[in-house]
Amino acid sequence: MMLVLNVWFGPLNQDEGWGLYAARRVMAGEVPHRDFFYTQGLLYPIVYAAFGWAWSGLGVLGGRLLTALFGLAALCLADGCVTSGCRRLDERWSARVTLWCLLGLNLWYAYFTAIPKGYALCTLGLAGALRLMTGLRRDGSGLDPLCAVAAGALLALLADVRLSMGALLPAVTAWLWWRREQMGCRAWLWFGGGAAAGLVAAFGPELIGWPAELLAAIRFHGAREPMGLLGRAGCVARWLRYNPLLAFWAILLGWLQVTARPALKRATSERERLAELWLWCAAALALVHLCAPVPYDDYQVPATLPLAMAVAFAFTRLPFDSLRLALAKVMLPAALAMSCLGSPLIQDWVALPQDRFWIRLKAESDLSALRRVGRQLRTWAAERGERVLWTQETYLAVEAGLEVPRGLEMGPFSKPFAPPGADAPKLAAWAGYTYALHFPDLAPAPDRAERLAHLRQVYPNTLLEWPDFGQGHTPLTIAER
Repeated sequence: MMLVLNVWFGPLNQDEGWGLYAARRVMAGEVPHRDFFYTQGLLYPIVYAAFGWAWSGLGVLGGRLLTALFGLAALCLADGCVTSGCRRLDERWSARVTLWCLLGLNLWYAYFTAIPKGYALCTLGLAGALRLMTGLRRDGSGLDPLCAVAAGALLALLADVRLSMGALLPAVTAWLWWRREQMGCRAWLWFGGGAAAGLVAAFGPELIGWPAELLAAIRFHGAREPMGLLGRAGCVARWLRYNPLLAFWAILLGWLQVTARPALKRATSERERLAELWLWCAAALALVHLCAPVPYDDYQVPATLPLAMAVAFAFTRLPFDSLRLALAKVMLPAALAMSCLGSPLIQDWVALPQDRFWIRLKAESDLSALRRVGRQLRTWAAERGERVLWTQETYLAVEAGLEVPRGLEMGPFSKPFAPPGADAPKLAAWAGYTYALHFPDLAPAPDRAERLAHLRQVYPNTLLEWPDFGQGHTPLTIAER
């Protein structure tokens, strides 16, 4: 339910635009990095291009629907992982309720796995790999070699969605080596072999064909001014604010595990020990994302999945069955109150940024407004026989089914480009993110006012002005030459 609601009411994000636009360029036969600047891995636009027949006709809404399906599939796989280690029916029921309350009713998690930012694809691949890790030999003597190879290859491919997902490879390898007596002496070698094959498949063609472009995309993420410890602490605080129920149970169960008062039930089988691996994965992802120059709280979405899985499984290890069942019954109302209705994101669904002490409500959702403007823009473009729109609001081009000039594929994150001249498209659209960022450090652009003035000279005839549009709800202007 939260996924569906976020599809329609979730605020727009610039990353949706350039991500879906890259998928459209792949559908047209182009390759990111080689043919245009792109800051993420190739697998994300390739996967969305493969499903382009299903979503592209619906624009951003179609991309969100596909993403929500990926997010739902990830939750189902995570459910299978957690319940596979439970022996009794009541334990499986408790684990399932806990997991779906911690994630399925978590408005923050549901939002970032419902919009096309790559997180849903990352959590789907991670949940799939962890599900493969539950595959044991028939005699129960450890991890099945084929499952280990497949899990390694799948996690390696995730590094070509978001490079930071590569932190999972050494974490899982180290855990398999540490637990080699239980998981099999060669399990870590099988996993490492699959990971090596996946890395070669993902990055080999790029390193051979266009290594400079790939390295430029990687260097882009390190060009920003790093935040200090206080800024990083603020990012952790925002994660805690959006995940209060998960944070509470993680701290409480961790305390019980450390103090043993009362002690949690010990793991006695290989599948039960996999919860330990999930914690290793969560820690690896959380640490690598905290080391980013600007560690936004949404970077922790992939880490939140294995953490919630470990918490849901640890919940079944509570020593008193009656206490565990009683707590499981209050999990649903607690999740609705703390992670859903109490989430700060609820306000973003219905309200615009506050004007001093006046609260401004939205007349329609951000996506509805985008679709309305996109339909009008599509009509104007058809009347003028134009297929290209000059804009850095890339989700508007996706919604209208138009292309952007070469060099603007990354929207506000594009490399420096020449201002529009005599050969510019007939239509242009600009809003608060246009010319706002200095490349590559993404500091405020010092010459924005001058460049906007030139843009207004090239496109003097205003067709539409929309006061609160897109991410940040800034004024949108659509004009023609």
